[in-house]
Amino acid sequence: MVAIKDAGYAKNGSRVWECKCDCGNTAFIRAQDLIRGHTKSCGCDVSRIAHKNIQAAHKWMQAQDLKEHTELSRLNSKIASNNTSGVKGVFYIKATKRWGASLIFKGTLVLNSNFAKKEDAIRARREAEEKYFKPILEKYHRDKE
Repeated sequence: MVAIKDAGYAKNGSRVWECKCDCGNTAFIRAQDLIRGHTKSCGCDVSRIAHKNIQAAHKWMQAQDLKEHTELSRLNSKIASNNTSGVKGVFYIKATKRWGASLIFKGTLVLNSNFAKKEDAIRARREAEEKYFKPILEKYHRDKE
């Protein structure tokens, strides 16, 4: 980062300098941030570091959590805060006044049904979880919460 010229004052009264980043971008940086060494790039470093962190996290997740094209942690994940039925994968269909139950496993929709009674939708979802989730969770020693 190289300071090129004084760019005047910011609205808050801070002195600002026009700077040329090592990546070639121009940035306007507060003088105090330059003096103290707080700003070393236009933000390109942050993007590069964030990208590396995302890649590392993804690799870790694949090694720890992704088994047989299934994220095991998602099988045990908590219910969404906006869920109105109280059960994952069970929802009310206003248009038909019926209850829906769905389940996606390994990228395939394995349950997609609707029922007159909420209890029937819950039962169908639980049976599908038992059929599809339980074997893979047991295989990789994960408990269903």
